[in-house]
Amino acid sequence: MRMVGGLLLVLVGCATPGRLPSAPDARPHLGDEWFAWRAGTLGLSVEETRARDASLPAGEEGRVPPDGTLDEHTAAEAALLWQQECARCHGSTGAPPPVEPGRTPPRAWGGMGVRMGFLFGGDKMRAGIYRAIAQGKGDMAAWGDTLSREQIWALVRHIERF
Repeated sequence: MRMVGGLLLVLVGCATPGRLPSAPDARPHLGDEWFAWRAGTLGLSVEETRARDASLPAGEEGRVPPDGTLDEHTAAEAALLWQQECARCHGSTGAPPPVEPGRTPPRAWGGMGVRMGFLFGGDKMRAGIYRAIAQGKGDMAAWGDTLSREQIWALVRHIERF
């Protein structure tokens, strides 16, 4: 709260939290390393963290994690995953680099069609992207055995923000 010219201003939720700082050599947490790291960020045991992750939707149509599940830690993790894994094919800004002749180009993110898909498709689109990441699609490898459900949902949110 702040007094300005006799008016009481209450600023709530006006600023967006910044990304967590990451070292230039930072690497995403994969497999069991994710659960140990995430347990520390949540103040839970590794077992509780695994159970929490298992309770998240696994790409069922129209189902997404409850509000408050993803936080600044998962946002930073998604940014690392995108830059170090996804950007190879999809580009760092969602615009894929040219592909070899005869290969199917990866999906471009950040265009008007994708934005409209999120706007009109909503949770159905989010669940579809989750499934594509987890199960693979076309030339894209499946990441469901390497990433946690929470990491995949964080990537979906990251893609939505392009």
